[in-house]
Amino acid sequence: MKKIFAVLLSVALLLSFLPAVSATGKDVHQEYYSVLFQKNSIPASFAKEVSKFGGEVVYTVPEIGFAQVKASTASFSKLKGMAGVSVANPSISWNLPESQQIKADNVNPADAALWEKQWDIHRITNDGESYKLGTGSHDVVVGIVDTGIDRDHPDLVKNLLPGSKNFVPAGGFQGTEPYETGDKAAFDDIHGHGSHVAGSIAGNGAMLGVAPDTGIRAYRVFGTSSAESAWIYDAMIAAANDGVDVISMSLGGFDVIGQTFYVDPVTGKKENLGNDVADFIGYKRAVEYATNKGALVVVAAGNDGINATNKKEVMDFLNSEYGGDGLYFVGAGFEVPGTIPGVVTVSATGPKDVLANYSNYGPGFIDIAAVGGDARLYDQYAAEGRFNEYLAKRLFETEFNLSASDDGGWYWSIGTSMATPKVSAVAALLIDKYGKMSPAKLQDLLYKKAVDPVKGKDKQYFGYGHLDAYDALK
Repeated sequence: MKKIFAVLLSVALLLSFLPAVSATGKDVHQEYYSVLFQKNSIPASFAKEVSKFGGEVVYTVPEIGFAQVKASTASFSKLKGMAGVSVANPSISWNLPESQQIKADNVNPADAALWEKQWDIHRITNDGESYKLGTGSHDVVVGIVDTGIDRDHPDLVKNLLPGSKNFVPAGGFQGTEPYETGDKAAFDDIHGHGSHVAGSIAGNGAMLGVAPDTGIRAYRVFGTSSAESAWIYDAMIAAANDGVDVISMSLGGFDVIGQTFYVDPVTGKKENLGNDVADFIGYKRAVEYATNKGALVVVAAGNDGINATNKKEVMDFLNSEYGGDGLYFVGAGFEVPGTIPGVVTVSATGPKDVLANYSNYGPGFIDIAAVGGDARLYDQYAAEGRFNEYLAKRLFETEFNLSASDDGGWYWSIGTSMATPKVSAVAALLIDKYGKMSPAKLQDLLYKKAVDPVKGKDKQYFGYGHLDAYDALK
């Protein structure tokens, strides 16, 4: 079991947390702040008290005592000092792990041509043999916290159960998505990621998922931009309250143990951007809430190709990717939500069970590995200036994974995002076979029955082993 003992600072919030100053020298910058209360509740007077210093409460998750506030940077100290507040910090935004996409063409659903192209599902189901043992049922539900689902997709509609919800508010991410209405019923996928994930779990049509008769439900927290922590927590809690059995989350980011600094390139003044992280503790509370309600949370390890337990390597990566222009990080970094206690963290493999060249890994970090596709040929041909040849030869079919898109079609993609839902699907199959059980018992069963086990150094890449639906059900 993973354990976290330190206070953490997320990198995602840092690029925007630089104070703006007017011509008069007064701080006029407004920022979004995450506030976590000492108790799992929010005082009734909180919004009124915030308004007294010109702030606004924009989102609340009372079940875990979490709120998001918009206020001036000058008001931050007042916010932190309010009665009952445990920690507060500039809000963290979360992103979908980057992945490559290649749109499918020349596909005729009438002849079910896609099954032969699904080498990843072949690997996990033992060429479809697991379907003879179990395909799931609507008695078991996987909640997909993602970009939504194409509710009319012919391969998804059979298993999409009532009750899907949208958590993206009107205006979207910090008011940058005017097309977002905030309608709770607007769970339609406008990105493609969530539909692709859903297809890997419960596709049943021209393509097949790992558990093609399992119930699925969408909890949309992304439009086409980033997601706020509060939306994700709210979705997790709603899914748990709805009684889903597994929560599948192909999203993430990095946190830093220590400090983050900004040095003004003109004045040379160094500013400490803080180290209290309401967002991380909020994540931990949300996972605990879902687990206590009986839902197993399955998450992606991330697509940065680094050892997530080597803190120096992670910090070097973060400073390389996000540092510069006066911003730098001191301390130790790690991936979230993969390091949250109680979750199942999934790495990705390519053909022949080799760790994907983009997948994060690390001893004690990875719990299980599943096929998510590889990019070795993709990268090679791109580097050699022969990418058109890669496409013409359709080499992506040999290393990418095919699944549903947001427009009724399909596309090939890779990533730990593609590996994670397959683990969620096998967890659902285990519940369907053995009955409802605690998340802890389900984890134990998943690691003992649903893998081709590995030993020694391979555990840092594959955890307990490679996902195998046939082994899980036989």
